Amino acid sequence: PGIAAVLGAAGRPDRDLKLAALEADGIPVLHRRGGGGAVVLSPGQVVLALVTDVASAFASREYARAINEWFIEALGSLGVRGLEQLGISDLAIGGRKVLGTSIYRARLLLFYQASLLVSNNVSLFDRYLEHPHAEPDYRQGRGHESFCTTLRAEGYDLDPVRVIAALEPVARRRIKELT
Repeated sequence: PGIAAVLGAAGRPDRDLKLAALEADGIPVLHRRGGGGAVVLSPGQVVLALVTDVASAFASREYARAINEWFIEALGSLGVRGLEQLGISDLAIGGRKVLGTSIYRARLLLFYQASLLVSNNVSLFDRYLEHPHAEPDYRQGRGHESFCTTLRAEGYDLDPVRVIAALEPVARRRIKELT
Protein backbone atom coordinates (compact mmCIF):
# COMPACT_ATOMS: atom_id res chain seq x y z
CA PRO A 1 0.00 0.00 0.00
CA GLY A 2 2.97 2.34 0.47
CA ILE A 3 6.05 3.42 -1.44
CA ALA A 4 9.51 1.86 -1.10
CA ALA A 5 12.82 2.11 -2.92
CA VAL A 6 14.52 -1.24 -3.50
CA LEU A 7 18.20 -1.74 -4.33
CA GLY A 8 19.46 -4.75 -6.29
CA ALA A 9 22.28 -6.91 -4.93
CA ALA A 10 25.00 -4.72 -6.45
CA GLY A 11 23.15 -1.47 -5.75
CA ARG A 12 24.76 1.43 -3.91
CA PRO A 13 22.49 3.94 -2.18
CA ASP A 14 24.83 6.88 -2.83
CA ARG A 15 24.97 6.10 -6.56
CA ASP A 16 21.52 4.74 -7.33
CA LEU A 17 19.13 6.68 -5.10
CA LYS A 18 18.19 10.28 -4.42
CA LEU A 19 18.70 9.84 -0.70
CA ALA A 20 17.69 13.37 0.35
CA ALA A 21 14.29 13.04 -1.33
CA LEU A 22 13.72 9.57 0.12
CA GLU A 23 14.64 10.75 3.60
CA ALA A 24 12.53 13.93 3.34
CA ASP A 25 9.49 11.90 2.30
CA GLY A 26 10.08 9.08 4.80
CA ILE A 27 10.39 6.44 2.08
CA PRO A 28 12.09 3.23 3.23
CA VAL A 29 15.03 1.77 1.34
CA LEU A 30 14.99 -2.02 1.03
CA HIS A 31 17.49 -4.48 -0.46
CA ARG A 32 16.89 -7.58 -2.56
CA ARG A 33 19.24 -10.45 -3.28
CA GLY A 34 18.63 -10.48 -7.03
CA GLY A 35 20.32 -8.39 -9.67
CA GLY A 36 19.03 -5.44 -11.60
CA GLY A 37 18.88 -1.76 -10.84
CA ALA A 38 17.13 0.21 -8.14
CA VAL A 39 13.34 0.42 -8.37
CA VAL A 40 10.50 2.24 -6.70
CA LEU A 41 7.52 0.12 -5.71
CA SER A 42 4.21 1.91 -5.24
CA PRO A 43 0.46 1.35 -5.42
CA GLY A 44 -0.67 0.48 -8.94
CA GLN A 45 2.10 -2.03 -9.61
CA VAL A 46 1.88 -5.82 -9.70
CA VAL A 47 4.88 -7.56 -8.16
CA LEU A 48 5.42 -11.24 -8.82
CA ALA A 49 7.88 -13.11 -6.61
CA LEU A 50 8.41 -16.72 -7.66
CA VAL A 51 10.68 -19.29 -6.05
CA THR A 52 10.94 -22.64 -7.78
CA ASP A 53 13.26 -25.50 -8.57
CA VAL A 54 14.46 -25.45 -12.18
CA ALA A 55 16.05 -27.93 -14.56
CA SER A 56 19.30 -26.00 -15.18
CA ALA A 57 21.77 -24.26 -12.89
CA PHE A 58 22.35 -21.84 -15.76
CA ALA A 59 20.01 -20.19 -18.29
CA SER A 60 18.85 -17.37 -16.02
CA ARG A 61 18.01 -15.11 -18.97
CA GLU A 62 16.06 -17.88 -20.62
CA TYR A 63 14.07 -18.49 -17.44
CA ALA A 64 13.32 -14.76 -17.11
CA ARG A 65 12.13 -14.60 -20.70
CA ALA A 66 10.01 -17.74 -20.27
CA ILE A 67 8.30 -16.32 -17.18
CA ASN A 68 7.84 -12.97 -18.94
CA GLU A 69 5.84 -14.91 -21.54
CA TRP A 70 3.34 -15.62 -18.77
CA PHE A 71 2.75 -11.88 -18.49
CA ILE A 72 2.39 -11.55 -22.26
CA GLU A 73 -0.19 -14.36 -22.30
CA ALA A 74 -2.13 -13.07 -19.30
CA LEU A 75 -2.12 -9.46 -20.48
CA GLY A 76 -3.07 -10.57 -23.99
CA SER A 77 -6.19 -12.17 -22.50
CA LEU A 78 -7.04 -8.69 -21.16
CA GLY A 79 -6.59 -7.10 -24.57
CA VAL A 80 -3.05 -5.74 -24.13
CA ARG A 81 -1.20 -5.74 -27.45
CA GLY A 82 2.30 -4.82 -28.57
CA LEU A 83 4.27 -6.23 -25.64
CA GLU A 84 7.82 -7.18 -26.55
CA GLN A 85 10.80 -8.52 -24.67
CA LEU A 86 13.65 -5.99 -24.77
CA GLY A 87 16.95 -5.62 -22.96
CA ILE A 88 18.01 -8.56 -20.84
CA SER A 89 14.58 -9.30 -19.39
CA ASP A 90 12.23 -6.32 -19.69
CA LEU A 91 8.80 -6.08 -21.27
CA ALA A 92 8.01 -2.94 -23.23
CA ILE A 93 5.23 -1.37 -25.26
CA GLY A 94 6.32 0.95 -28.04
CA GLY A 95 9.89 0.88 -26.77
CA ARG A 96 8.87 1.96 -23.26
CA LYS A 97 9.39 -0.31 -20.27
CA VAL A 98 6.35 -1.70 -18.45
CA LEU A 99 8.00 -4.63 -16.64
CA GLY A 100 11.42 -5.13 -15.09
CA THR A 101 12.80 -8.26 -13.51
CA SER A 102 15.38 -9.49 -11.05
CA ILE A 103 16.78 -12.97 -10.58
CA TYR A 104 18.64 -14.60 -7.73
CA ARG A 105 20.06 -18.10 -8.25
CA ALA A 106 21.24 -20.83 -5.91
CA ARG A 107 22.08 -23.77 -8.18
CA LEU A 108 18.76 -25.33 -9.20
CA LEU A 109 16.72 -22.80 -7.23
CA LEU A 110 15.38 -19.77 -9.09
CA PHE A 111 14.05 -16.66 -7.37
CA TYR A 112 12.42 -14.48 -10.02
CA GLN A 113 10.94 -11.09 -9.21
CA ALA A 114 9.07 -8.78 -11.57
CA SER A 115 7.40 -5.42 -11.26
CA LEU A 116 4.65 -4.61 -13.76
CA LEU A 117 3.67 -0.96 -14.14
CA VAL A 118 -0.13 -1.02 -14.30
CA SER A 119 -1.45 2.31 -13.02
CA ASN A 120 1.23 3.68 -10.70
CA ASN A 121 2.76 7.16 -10.65
CA VAL A 122 5.88 6.92 -12.84
CA SER A 123 7.02 10.42 -11.80
CA LEU A 124 8.10 8.87 -8.47
CA PHE A 125 10.98 7.21 -10.34
CA ASP A 126 12.57 10.54 -11.25
CA ARG A 127 11.96 11.83 -7.73
CA TYR A 128 13.69 8.94 -5.96
CA LEU A 129 16.05 7.23 -8.44
CA GLU A 130 19.23 8.46 -10.05
CA HIS A 131 19.76 7.66 -13.71
CA PRO A 132 21.08 4.07 -13.71
CA HIS A 133 24.81 3.53 -14.13
CA ALA A 134 24.09 0.67 -16.56
CA GLU A 135 21.17 0.65 -18.96
CA PRO A 136 19.83 -1.47 -21.81
CA ASP A 137 20.48 -0.21 -25.34
CA TYR A 138 16.80 0.48 -25.96
CA ARG A 139 16.73 3.02 -23.10
CA GLN A 140 18.87 5.36 -25.26
CA GLY A 141 19.75 7.64 -22.34
CA ARG A 142 16.12 8.54 -21.63
CA GLY A 143 15.06 9.61 -18.15
CA HIS A 144 12.70 7.47 -16.13
CA GLU A 145 9.48 9.21 -17.22
CA SER A 146 10.31 9.00 -20.93
CA PHE A 147 11.62 5.45 -20.65
CA CYS A 148 8.86 3.89 -18.49
CA THR A 149 5.12 3.79 -19.04
CA THR A 150 2.13 2.10 -17.45
CA LEU A 151 -0.56 -0.05 -18.99
CA ARG A 152 -3.07 2.66 -18.09
CA ALA A 153 -0.97 5.34 -19.85
CA GLU A 154 -0.96 3.09 -22.93
CA GLY A 155 -4.76 3.12 -22.98
CA TYR A 156 -5.58 -0.07 -21.07
CA ASP A 157 -8.16 0.40 -18.32
CA LEU A 158 -6.69 -2.19 -15.98
CA ASP A 159 -6.00 -2.35 -12.28
CA PRO A 160 -3.66 -4.68 -10.36
CA VAL A 161 -6.52 -6.92 -9.17
CA ARG A 162 -7.61 -7.72 -12.75
CA VAL A 163 -4.01 -8.32 -13.84
CA ILE A 164 -3.36 -10.68 -10.92
CA ALA A 165 -6.59 -12.56 -11.67
CA ALA A 166 -5.44 -13.08 -15.27
CA LEU A 167 -1.83 -13.94 -14.35
CA GLU A 168 -2.52 -16.46 -11.61
CA PRO A 169 -4.00 -19.27 -13.75
CA VAL A 170 -1.31 -18.80 -16.40
CA ALA A 171 1.44 -19.08 -13.77
CA ARG A 172 -0.14 -22.16 -12.18
CA ARG A 173 -0.41 -23.88 -15.56
CA ARG A 174 2.99 -22.90 -16.97
CA ILE A 175 5.25 -23.24 -13.93
CA LYS A 176 5.76 -26.92 -14.79
CA GLU A 177 7.66 -25.81 -17.92
CA LEU A 178 10.55 -24.61 -15.74
CA THR A 179 11.41 -27.89 -14.05
